[in-house]
This record gives sequence, C-alpha cells and structure tokens, in this order.
Amino acid sequence: MTENQKNNEDDGSELFGPSDEALQAELAKYKKALEEEFKSHPDPADRAAENVEKYTRDFFKKHMASAAAQIVWLSANSTSDSVRLRACQIIVKEALEDARADGDPVKDLLKDLMENASTT
Repeated sequence: MTENQKNNEDDGSELFGPSDEALQAELAKYKKALEEEFKSHPDPADRAAENVEKYTRDFFKKHMASAAAQIVWLSANSTSDSVRLRACQIIVKEALEDARADGDPVKDLLKDLMENASTT
C-alpha cells in the first residue's frame, strides 16, 4: 500500500469517497475543459440567435410588397366593412407619413412659384 492509501484508511475517508477539496479540484478541471471546448467550437445556433432581429427585418423587407398589396386588396374587396375601414386607415396613415417625410408638394410648388415671380 502507498503512504496516501494508508492515510486514507486511517482517517476513514475511504468510506465516504473523495474529500471536498478533491471534488472541487476535479470540478474546476471539468469546468475549465468545458469552457475551452465551447470557446474553440462556438455553436452555430448561438450565432443564429444573435442575428434573429436581422433575419426578421430581412424577412419583413422581402415580403413588404406583397403585404402592401394584400392591404390594398382588402381595402377594396373585403366583405367586412371593419376590415375595409382598417385597411384604408393603414393606407392613408402610411401615405401621409410618407408625404410628411418628403415635404408638402403643394407648399413646395407655391414656394417655387413665389420665388420665380419675385425674380422676374
């Protein structure tokens, strides 16, 4: 028997398995090995999860035209008055927001006319 085995027999630790310190040391080794494994081989699902928002926005952009066409179709052809009303509200809201972003074409035209009139 080795000296270490004799000491373990004397203190009764063989009956209860490895000591807490030995278990903590083994746990630390496993933890380190696991962290190194995941650092060297990242999971593709993790990378995909990081880009979920990007993929979602790309999906919406790709289907924007067909969604807009569906709303326009519903505004004219739905059998439900409430659906037609809601579709028309969406169309008008989007058209007004777009016009506000581009500026008011009537005001721009009047401004150009006034400037041209004052220069001649």
